Amino acid sequence: MKNIIKESTAVLLAVLSVVALFADTESTGNLSMALNGDGIAQSIFFVCLILLYRKVIKEKKYWEGIELREIIAYLILSAMFSASMIIGRAQTAEPYLKYGYIAAVMFGGYLCLFFGLIRVVCDRLKDMQTQSDKDACGKITKWLFEEHVILGVMAVIFVCRLPYLIAFYPCSMTWDGGAQISSFYGIEPFTDHHPPLLSFLYGNIAMYSQEWGIPNIGMFLIPLMNTTLSAYTAAKIMELFKRMRVPYWVRWGSIIYYAVFTVWCIFDVTVIKDSLYWQFVVLFTIQMIYLLFWRDDLSRTATDMLKLALYAILMTQTRNNGIFVLIFTLPAAFIIINRKKKPTFAVTVVMTFLAVFIINNIVWQGLGVTKIEVKEDTYCIMFQQTAKYGQDHPDDVTDEERQFLNTLFDYDELVEVYNPNLADWVKNCLKICEANSPDHTNKEFAAVRDEYFKVWFAQFKRHPLSYINTFFECSYGYYYPEVKPYKEGNGFYEMDRNTFTESMHDARQIESLAPARFILSQVSKIEYMPGVGLLYRCGFYTWCVAFAVMVLLVRKRYREAVIALPAVVNILVCLISPVNTCIRYCMPTMCFVPVLIAVICSKERT
Repeated sequence: MKNIIKESTAVLLAVLSVVALFADTESTGNLSMALNGDGIAQSIFFVCLILLYRKVIKEKKYWEGIELREIIAYLILSAMFSASMIIGRAQTAEPYLKYGYIAAVMFGGYLCLFFGLIRVVCDRLKDMQTQSDKDACGKITKWLFEEHVILGVMAVIFVCRLPYLIAFYPCSMTWDGGAQISSFYGIEPFTDHHPPLLSFLYGNIAMYSQEWGIPNIGMFLIPLMNTTLSAYTAAKIMELFKRMRVPYWVRWGSIIYYAVFTVWCIFDVTVIKDSLYWQFVVLFTIQMIYLLFWRDDLSRTATDMLKLALYAILMTQTRNNGIFVLIFTLPAAFIIINRKKKPTFAVTVVMTFLAVFIINNIVWQGLGVTKIEVKEDTYCIMFQQTAKYGQDHPDDVTDEERQFLNTLFDYDELVEVYNPNLADWVKNCLKICEANSPDHTNKEFAAVRDEYFKVWFAQFKRHPLSYINTFFECSYGYYYPEVKPYKEGNGFYEMDRNTFTESMHDARQIESLAPARFILSQVSKIEYMPGVGLLYRCGFYTWCVAFAVMVLLVRKRYREAVIALPAVVNILVCLISPVNTCIRYCMPTMCFVPVLIAVICSKERT
C-alpha cells in the first residue's frame, strides 16, 4: 500500500509540475485550455518528472541524515523560486484568464519541482566535495591552473578577446560613455551624475587622441584597458581557486565563462562605466576573502588592508552604486574577521569611507565637477508608482495632490507614458529636475522632495496593492529568468552617441570590418540555445546567488556566506533601478556565480 501511495504521489506531482512549466497563460482566456498538457514535449517532461519524483520519494539516501532545518531551507528557497515564476508569468498573462486560480496550481507544481531539483543538486554537491582531482590534472591543466596562473589565464582571455578588439576597433561607443566625454568637453554640464573619475579618464583620452591626430589609436586604449583589467580579474579569481583547491572542472568552466561569454567580450570593447565596475567589485571581494579566511600573518595585514581600501575606493569611483556594497559588506566583514586584525580593519574601514567622502565632496568639486544634491535615478521606482497610481486610481487623486504633482511633473503626460520596463519616460516628465536646474545641482527638487514623499506615502496608504504591483512590474526581470534583457539587450554592437562621433571627435569604426561586427553580433544569438540561454537572463543569476547562500547557511558555513553580500546588494540595487532586466546592471552579480560555486565546492576549510 505504501508503495502505491508513493507511486501515485510521484504521478500527481509530475502532473502539477507539467502544468506549471507549460501552462499557456498568454494566448488564451480559457482556464481549461491554459493547462496545456498535451503535446510531445509535455509528455516527455511528464515521464522525466515522474522518474525524478520517484527517485526523491523512494530512495533512502535523500532522506537519511537530512535535518529538519535543511528541509525547511529547501522549502523556503523553493517557495521563493515559485513565487518569482508566478509573479513573472503574471506580467504577460491573458487579462481574461482567471490567473489567480491557475497560479495556485502552478505554485504547487513549481514548489515540488524546485524542491526535488534542489535536493538532488545538493546531494550531488556533497558527492563532488569528497572526490579528488589529483589524477585528473593533465599537463595543460597543471600549466594553466597551478604553475602559470596569472600569465596563463590573462593570455587565454586576450586570445578570446582578439576578434572583438579587431572587429570593433577602436571601440563601441554608448550613450552614457559619450555623455561622460561630452561633460568633460563642456558640451553638457559636468556633474557627478556619472562617476567623475571615468569622465576625466574617458575625456582626457578622447581629447589628447584628437589633439595628437591619432583618434582611433587613442580611443582604442579604452577597450585595451577594459580587457586588461578583465583578464587580470579572471586571473586573480583562478589564483583564488588554486588556493581554495577548487575542483578543476569548476576552474575550466569558470575560465570558459569569463573568456568566451559574449557579454564580457562585448562590454570589454565598450566605452561605458559598467565595463570597469564589475572587476573592482570582484577584486575587492577576493581581497576581503584573503583577509577573512587565510592571511593570519599579521606582518602582511597592513599591505592587505591597503589593497582592500584601494579596490573599495575604485569600486565607488567607477559606479555610484559601489558605496552600497561597502555599507553592507564591510560591517559584516568586521564582525567575522580575526580578532587580532579587528583594530587594523576598523581603521581601514574608517579611512576608506573618509577617503570616499573627501573624493566625492571635495576633490571633484575642486576640479570643477558639480555635485548633484538629489539624483533622480534614486527615486525612479517611486516615480513609476506615482504614474501607475494615476492609471489605476485616477479619481482617487485629490485636487491638492494633483496640483502639487503637476508642479513637479507634467502629470497628465506622466500617467500616459508609464512604461514598466524603462523609467526614462516618467523621468522625462519632470519639470523640476537636473536638466532644468540653473546651477545643475538639482537643489530645486531637494526643496520639494519631502512634500513629494508625503504625497507618495498618502497614496500608498490608500492603495498599497497598486504600489506593490507596480514594483513587481518594474523589477520582475531580475528574478524571473524567462524574460530577455531589455533596452540594449546583450551589449552594444554599434558605435552610438552622435554628439561624440559627429561633432567633437574623428574616431570611427573601420567600415570594412562591418561584416565581422555583424558576425560577432550574431554569436550572441546562442542565447536561444538550450542550456546556454539562461546565462543571458538576469533572473537566472539571482537564483544562483540565492541557491549558493542557502547551501552555505544550511551547512552552517555562515562566515563564508558573507562573500555573497556584494552580489546580494547588487540584486537589491537592480530591483529599484531605472531599467527592468538590464544585463549591464546585472554584471556585478553575474561575475560572482563562479566564485560562489567555487566556495561551495572548495576542498579547504578555514
